[in-house]
Amino acid sequence: MVINIKEKRIVIIGGGPGGLSLARMLQLKGCENVMVVERDIDRSVRIPGGTLDLHPYSGLHFIKEAKLENEFKQLSRPEGASFTLTDRNGNFKLRCPHLKISALKPEIDRGVLRDLLIDSLTPETVQWDHHFKTLKKLEDDTIEIEFKNGKKIIADVVIGADGANSKIRPFVNEKLKPIYSGVTIVECEVNDPNETCSEAVTLVDHGTYSAIDNGKAFMLQMKGDGTLVVYCAMKKPEFWHKEIDFNNREQVLNILKNEEIPDWNPIYHKVLDNISSKFIPRPLYTIPCTKEHLSNSDNQPWTTEAPITLIGDAAHVIVPFQGAGVNMALMDAVELSESLVNPPKSDSSIIERLNQYELKMQKRMSKEAIESMEAMELFTYDTNAPDQAISFFFGKFKFLVPILPLFINFINYFTDLFGFTK
Repeated sequence: MVINIKEKRIVIIGGGPGGLSLARMLQLKGCENVMVVERDIDRSVRIPGGTLDLHPYSGLHFIKEAKLENEFKQLSRPEGASFTLTDRNGNFKLRCPHLKISALKPEIDRGVLRDLLIDSLTPETVQWDHHFKTLKKLEDDTIEIEFKNGKKIIADVVIGADGANSKIRPFVNEKLKPIYSGVTIVECEVNDPNETCSEAVTLVDHGTYSAIDNGKAFMLQMKGDGTLVVYCAMKKPEFWHKEIDFNNREQVLNILKNEEIPDWNPIYHKVLDNISSKFIPRPLYTIPCTKEHLSNSDNQPWTTEAPITLIGDAAHVIVPFQGAGVNMALMDAVELSESLVNPPKSDSSIIERLNQYELKMQKRMSKEAIESMEAMELFTYDTNAPDQAISFFFGKFKFLVPILPLFINFINYFTDLFGFTK
């Protein structure tokens, strides 16, 4: 029996990049009954976090497949690709300005990307104020989803796109549980950095700045609206953050400034003194990816036995030191939509189509998870971290690092001169 997936009721739980991008791909492929349910009250809810860099063979591939290239070009910030690495004293170890002729990994703010994806969907695709409560399989093989607002929805296919703390994950595989990476990030923001900590703005240079030393990282990232996002990464026990009142500004500042980075560059302390947001602790989790983890039978490749699957962090949360998370979520959308609409065998069941996607996705993600953990370990290396990171990324060519900014600025001069700047 051939299934016409385009007529099936597909409900995506979670209105983040993964869920919205999947809805876009399915609608482009002719699916008529796609719904995204999101717990936020409406689209005006502010999205926290820094900017996202989209990679050529994943995030940017989705942009092309989703036919959003022109819109993305108008909204993205190629200059956000600049990167600076220093030690705790602010001594430059690597400066990599934005190469204007080739925007390989353009940046876009999370909220801007969300709006772009929402606007690409047919009206009323996203149903707001739908906080997931539970679901159950009915006798006719459909799924009833219940929400905390009392509403119920019947679906033929359910996609969990509800992030690292997914409530849908246990309905797919009860043994599928992320593990703590050993590192916790404290995230916060400065709303008016040009007025309060202009030295830091100069260091960031429209992109990302990282000072790493002694197993810790102090990272700054500039958003398109001029907000400076601050991340303090530290090796901590998994529940360290529960011992601290993160609503107590003075307590948090005392810990960060006097216990974690007491003798670091005063510019970093000035940034912390001018934080205008809440302090948000984020313990970092990852899917099991080491040989030790994978030797455990609970961590073997999984496939769903019901018409329910996962994408994005719900399926494969990884640490954020490679910028791969959102890119892999967008790639999930491309691959899952293709598996559902154009399976190798036209008579494949819905579950067989989901399994095809799941196995392909897990193979792709095992490599990304390992590389992201390796990057995290470099950024939180206990001794001589900046030099260790440069040796890892540049190898025998690390002698070129001091002249890299001169070389890039030289190219930028001529691309500006002859009008080739992107």
